[in-house]
Amino acid sequence: NKIMKKRNILYTLAGSILLLLSTASCSDFLEPKSPNEYVPKDANALQELLIGAAYPTAYGGNRFLTFVDCFSDDWQFHKLDASFADDDIGRETALRALFTWQPDMFITMETQGYSYDNIWQGYYKYILGTNAVLDYIGDVKGTDEEKNYVIAQALALRGFYYFMLVNHFGAPYNYDKDALGVPLKLESKLNAEDEVLIPRNTVGEVYKQVLADLNEAERCFLTLPKAKQYQLDYMMNLPAVQLLKSRLFLYMENWAEAAKYANKVITDWNFSLLDLNNLPEPTKKEPYYNFVSPDSPEAIWFFGNVADLTGINESVALEIEDPSGKSVYRDVFIASDELLNSFEENDLRKDNYIVKEFDNTNTEFLDSYSVYGKFKISSKGAPQSGESFALALRLSEAYLNLAEASALNQQEGAALNAMKTLLEKRYKTDTYQQPANLTGETLVNFIRNERRKELCFEGQRWFDLRRYGMPSFSRMWAKKIYTLKKNDPSYTMPIPEEVLRENSSLEQNPLAPSRKD
Repeated sequence: NKIMKKRNILYTLAGSILLLLSTASCSDFLEPKSPNEYVPKDANALQELLIGAAYPTAYGGNRFLTFVDCFSDDWQFHKLDASFADDDIGRETALRALFTWQPDMFITMETQGYSYDNIWQGYYKYILGTNAVLDYIGDVKGTDEEKNYVIAQALALRGFYYFMLVNHFGAPYNYDKDALGVPLKLESKLNAEDEVLIPRNTVGEVYKQVLADLNEAERCFLTLPKAKQYQLDYMMNLPAVQLLKSRLFLYMENWAEAAKYANKVITDWNFSLLDLNNLPEPTKKEPYYNFVSPDSPEAIWFFGNVADLTGINESVALEIEDPSGKSVYRDVFIASDELLNSFEENDLRKDNYIVKEFDNTNTEFLDSYSVYGKFKISSKGAPQSGESFALALRLSEAYLNLAEASALNQQEGAALNAMKTLLEKRYKTDTYQQPANLTGETLVNFIRNERRKELCFEGQRWFDLRRYGMPSFSRMWAKKIYTLKKNDPSYTMPIPEEVLRENSSLEQNPLAPSRKD
């Protein structure tokens, strides 16, 4: 795709510019101290800097999606009798610590020599890019339209990153908004008097800033011509901002505003739900439809690197004796039985949204499902890293946000209509029948169960479990059961030790006791 390749070139160029801008260390949250080597001259230069330093590209970049799904009940350990090779015990120890929510998971992974991605630093590197652009925007040449376009993108991206950060490292908003969240760094420049280590803001303060950023991004987008508010060019856009606001209000339990912004996405734009009955026939070259593509009529904005999203599972294999007596190699983690069993017979989503596990030894699909899907899949059933973005904001989320918010706001008719519209496109033609007596808590649970299926492996399930009240659930590793208790401290990720070492003003999250076998 020419647009994506151009964005990748700009990523490289602007990354070099940003390196000149910054003499940062981790203790500064990777923000530049003195931008004295390069000064952008106009809004177009800032746009290039934004593309290269603040957008989560498909071609590498900072890690930030690594842990969005792996803690949830959508993942399970592959086989009870599977074993790691003798020279892979370090990986087994590291992945077990991660999968069983051990409070020292990052220490264990580092000790075992298993590379993991410090997503805290990854997010702040992207925030660096947004802050650098916003710091300079008042000093460069350009029309109001050019500047507002840059401001809108930068603020929307920064709001998105802080929303993701606080939902990894802070308590759920509806549980304790006064708990510690993440540090708010809203400038790239650090003057001499600013040489301080920044403590954590509260969850509520971070949410307030996210909302302020998204509100101002929306305002700036609305000053632009309609054609500039949404373009098919991978840039942040107004409907994406409105969908993020709908999600934010849902988390904040502001049902009226969540429904309002979901409705804007549905009614104000030309996106449409994709009827899964009308997908192209699979081919050997393209065994799965790519939902994270401009070809999809429901894709609003694209982001992230596939290798970042799938990396925990992609590089490790299990040795299992198959019926023929030969050794085959399988992924450590697969889609959970609970998730797979939730799909009804005529539901087309399971086989289109989730990729069947692939055996690299004989290039045949196996009988289980992987923990990924929706993005571009190779002819061998493997993720196409670098050729497709990992995730997309999709129209279906707007319908789900609208339905849940409406149900919780005693607007049950609107909720039922939204779900019917969505699910008729997900079942075999003329087979979807909405269950009877959907009202009250039963309706809300129905919507949330459908949300799990519709958005599976898109980085939302773990965050949803947190806002649903942090329920208890168990999963098994090699015949041993590990349980996440209700309101368990492990529902909030520990801050990596290397981050704490760099900033003594940071306080670690409350940690769960070590989870014994």
